[in-house]
Amino acid sequence: MSKNKTYFFIDEAGDGSFYAKRKKLLVGTEGFQPNLFLGMIMLKDKKEIRQKVVDFMNKIKSDPLYNTIESVKKPKWYLHARGDFPDIRAKFFEFIRDLEGVKCFIVIGRKRLSTFQNKHNSSEREFYFDMVYHLLKDRMKDEDEEYQIFLSAREKSTQQHLGDAVMKALHRDNKRRTEPLNIKCKFDIVRSEDTPELSIVDYMLWALNRYIMS
Repeated sequence: MSKNKTYFFIDEAGDGSFYAKRKKLLVGTEGFQPNLFLGMIMLKDKKEIRQKVVDFMNKIKSDPLYNTIESVKKPKWYLHARGDFPDIRAKFFEFIRDLEGVKCFIVIGRKRLSTFQNKHNSSEREFYFDMVYHLLKDRMKDEDEEYQIFLSAREKSTQQHLGDAVMKALHRDNKRRTEPLNIKCKFDIVRSEDTPELSIVDYMLWALNRYIMS
């Protein structure tokens, strides 16, 4: 059994929807979100990175300057860029900047109607599959490695949906290779509040989305 492990943590920002109820097209309507962002961190030492994020959170919760903030006072508070106090947000970005042992990757899906119709056959599922493929492309290429993927739970995200997307990504990679590889991969849907590592992805997505939309 392989002893080498690589972990991926995936989160998303924006919206992958092209249709509302009854297949009403959203493109061009008021409030339409033109991009879907998929972000991922890749790391080897999951235990160490998780503990560092937890230690950062505990430091915030024990600091009188921050532990009176309503969100921080909540028992299940976790780092979430959009809702965090600006000073906490700045501190966590400093933390991320100095963090070693983590690589970050982000794919931006621009929701162009012509591409959606011609390349993705007007299928939101195919659009999402394509995003996952480009995020994971050539990231899993060692047969002696065991890969584990954690996807932040969203309303429309299911374990089967992720599994299909991952297997399709692996299949595409193998089609490009002279010799197909037998890649060992597991995947799970997890909650952000229970998975401190996802806060790193969330913050990177928030920063990029804010930059692009500004």
